[in-house]
Amino acid sequence: MNARMDGRGSGKSVYLHIGAPTAETAFLHRALWDNRRRLADAGVCYPVTAPQEHFAAVMDLREMSWGGRREPGWDGAWARMAERAREWDGPTVVFSQGLLGGATEQQVKRAVAALEPAEVHVVFATRDLGWQLILDWQEQLRHAHTITFERFVDDLVARGIDAPEPYGEMFWGLHDPVRVLGVWESAVPKERVHVLTLPAPDGGQSPLWDRFRALIGVDAGACDVGGIPADEPLSAIEAELLRRLNERIGPALGADYERTVREHLVGHGLTAGTDTTGRPRMGLPARHAEWAANRTRQIADALRGAGYDVRGDLGELTAARDPGPGMLPGDVSDESIATASVGVAAHLLGELTAARERIGLAHLRSEMAGVQDNLRRLLEAAAAPPPALQRAARRATGRRNP
Repeated sequence: MNARMDGRGSGKSVYLHIGAPTAETAFLHRALWDNRRRLADAGVCYPVTAPQEHFAAVMDLREMSWGGRREPGWDGAWARMAERAREWDGPTVVFSQGLLGGATEQQVKRAVAALEPAEVHVVFATRDLGWQLILDWQEQLRHAHTITFERFVDDLVARGIDAPEPYGEMFWGLHDPVRVLGVWESAVPKERVHVLTLPAPDGGQSPLWDRFRALIGVDAGACDVGGIPADEPLSAIEAELLRRLNERIGPALGADYERTVREHLVGHGLTAGTDTTGRPRMGLPARHAEWAANRTRQIADALRGAGYDVRGDLGELTAARDPGPGMLPGDVSDESIATASVGVAAHLLGELTAARERIGLAHLRSEMAGVQDNLRRLLEAAAAPPPALQRAARRATGRRNP
């Protein structure tokens, strides 16, 4: 019986990338999905059959709902993914989902058991805590939240994981590598726990992909990630404008919120709206800069002492004491918000006009197709005269029906 039939595989390794969610995870998902066939040629299975199936699998494993909803298609999604991983007859399987970092000890053990007898590895990417606070707040904005940045950070610093829901659990439960990896160590030995360090985001591609693909044994030229945009932070003006918009559009859009914001605002309308205002980089509140630097050092020391495999340099986490001088969203002037709002409105109106033109062209093509169909029928009718005309022609020629 071959490896694909008995599900064992010879020395197969499964790499579970479990976070942190805002440490280039969206980029990694796109890279894996776009290169899934190239990865397969290199002996690496990405056991996902649709772009968002990784999310469904983790919702199933963690028995979670999202936005108050639970889709029927999530049921059994983790088992289906795990079955594909077991059936793969190559040496390596990779799976990535930032919400895996929040799994409980029981869920972790269930996840690993579903992938056995393969050797399961855990991968966690992280960067300076100050940047993680900024990026996670911006991610909350993408899900219709309206909390101010200053309140968000104040609560997380003062109350830790007990900060108001969902922020305490969503930040400390997913972004603290010491907490997250401590839970995963209940099922995976520390020599199979890998930490990927990342520098501060600078608008270009971070070293995440190179460190990840080297870890899983993929050559530099095997995949193409050149056209995949980096996960670039929002500027202070973009973020504050989105926060204020959320107060109005969140309730109005409902379930369409995330799709609409992703397709029309983030990276699109907000960027166009700040063409004239500039895009000042966000910073931490000054009162928390020293705390963030100290906590980051504590995390780096704990990771170093844990004996995990580190790809990169833990010094990258502490090289900058904080994200550096930047603007707080609360300091963005009303004038800047008004100017950016006009730019966003102009951009969206331009998109609306272009969409109407596309719809008009589609309607015209539909009408033309109908005209062509009618012409075809007329031509067929002309080629085959109607029965009354045929009978008249037969009478005129003295012919009779048989």
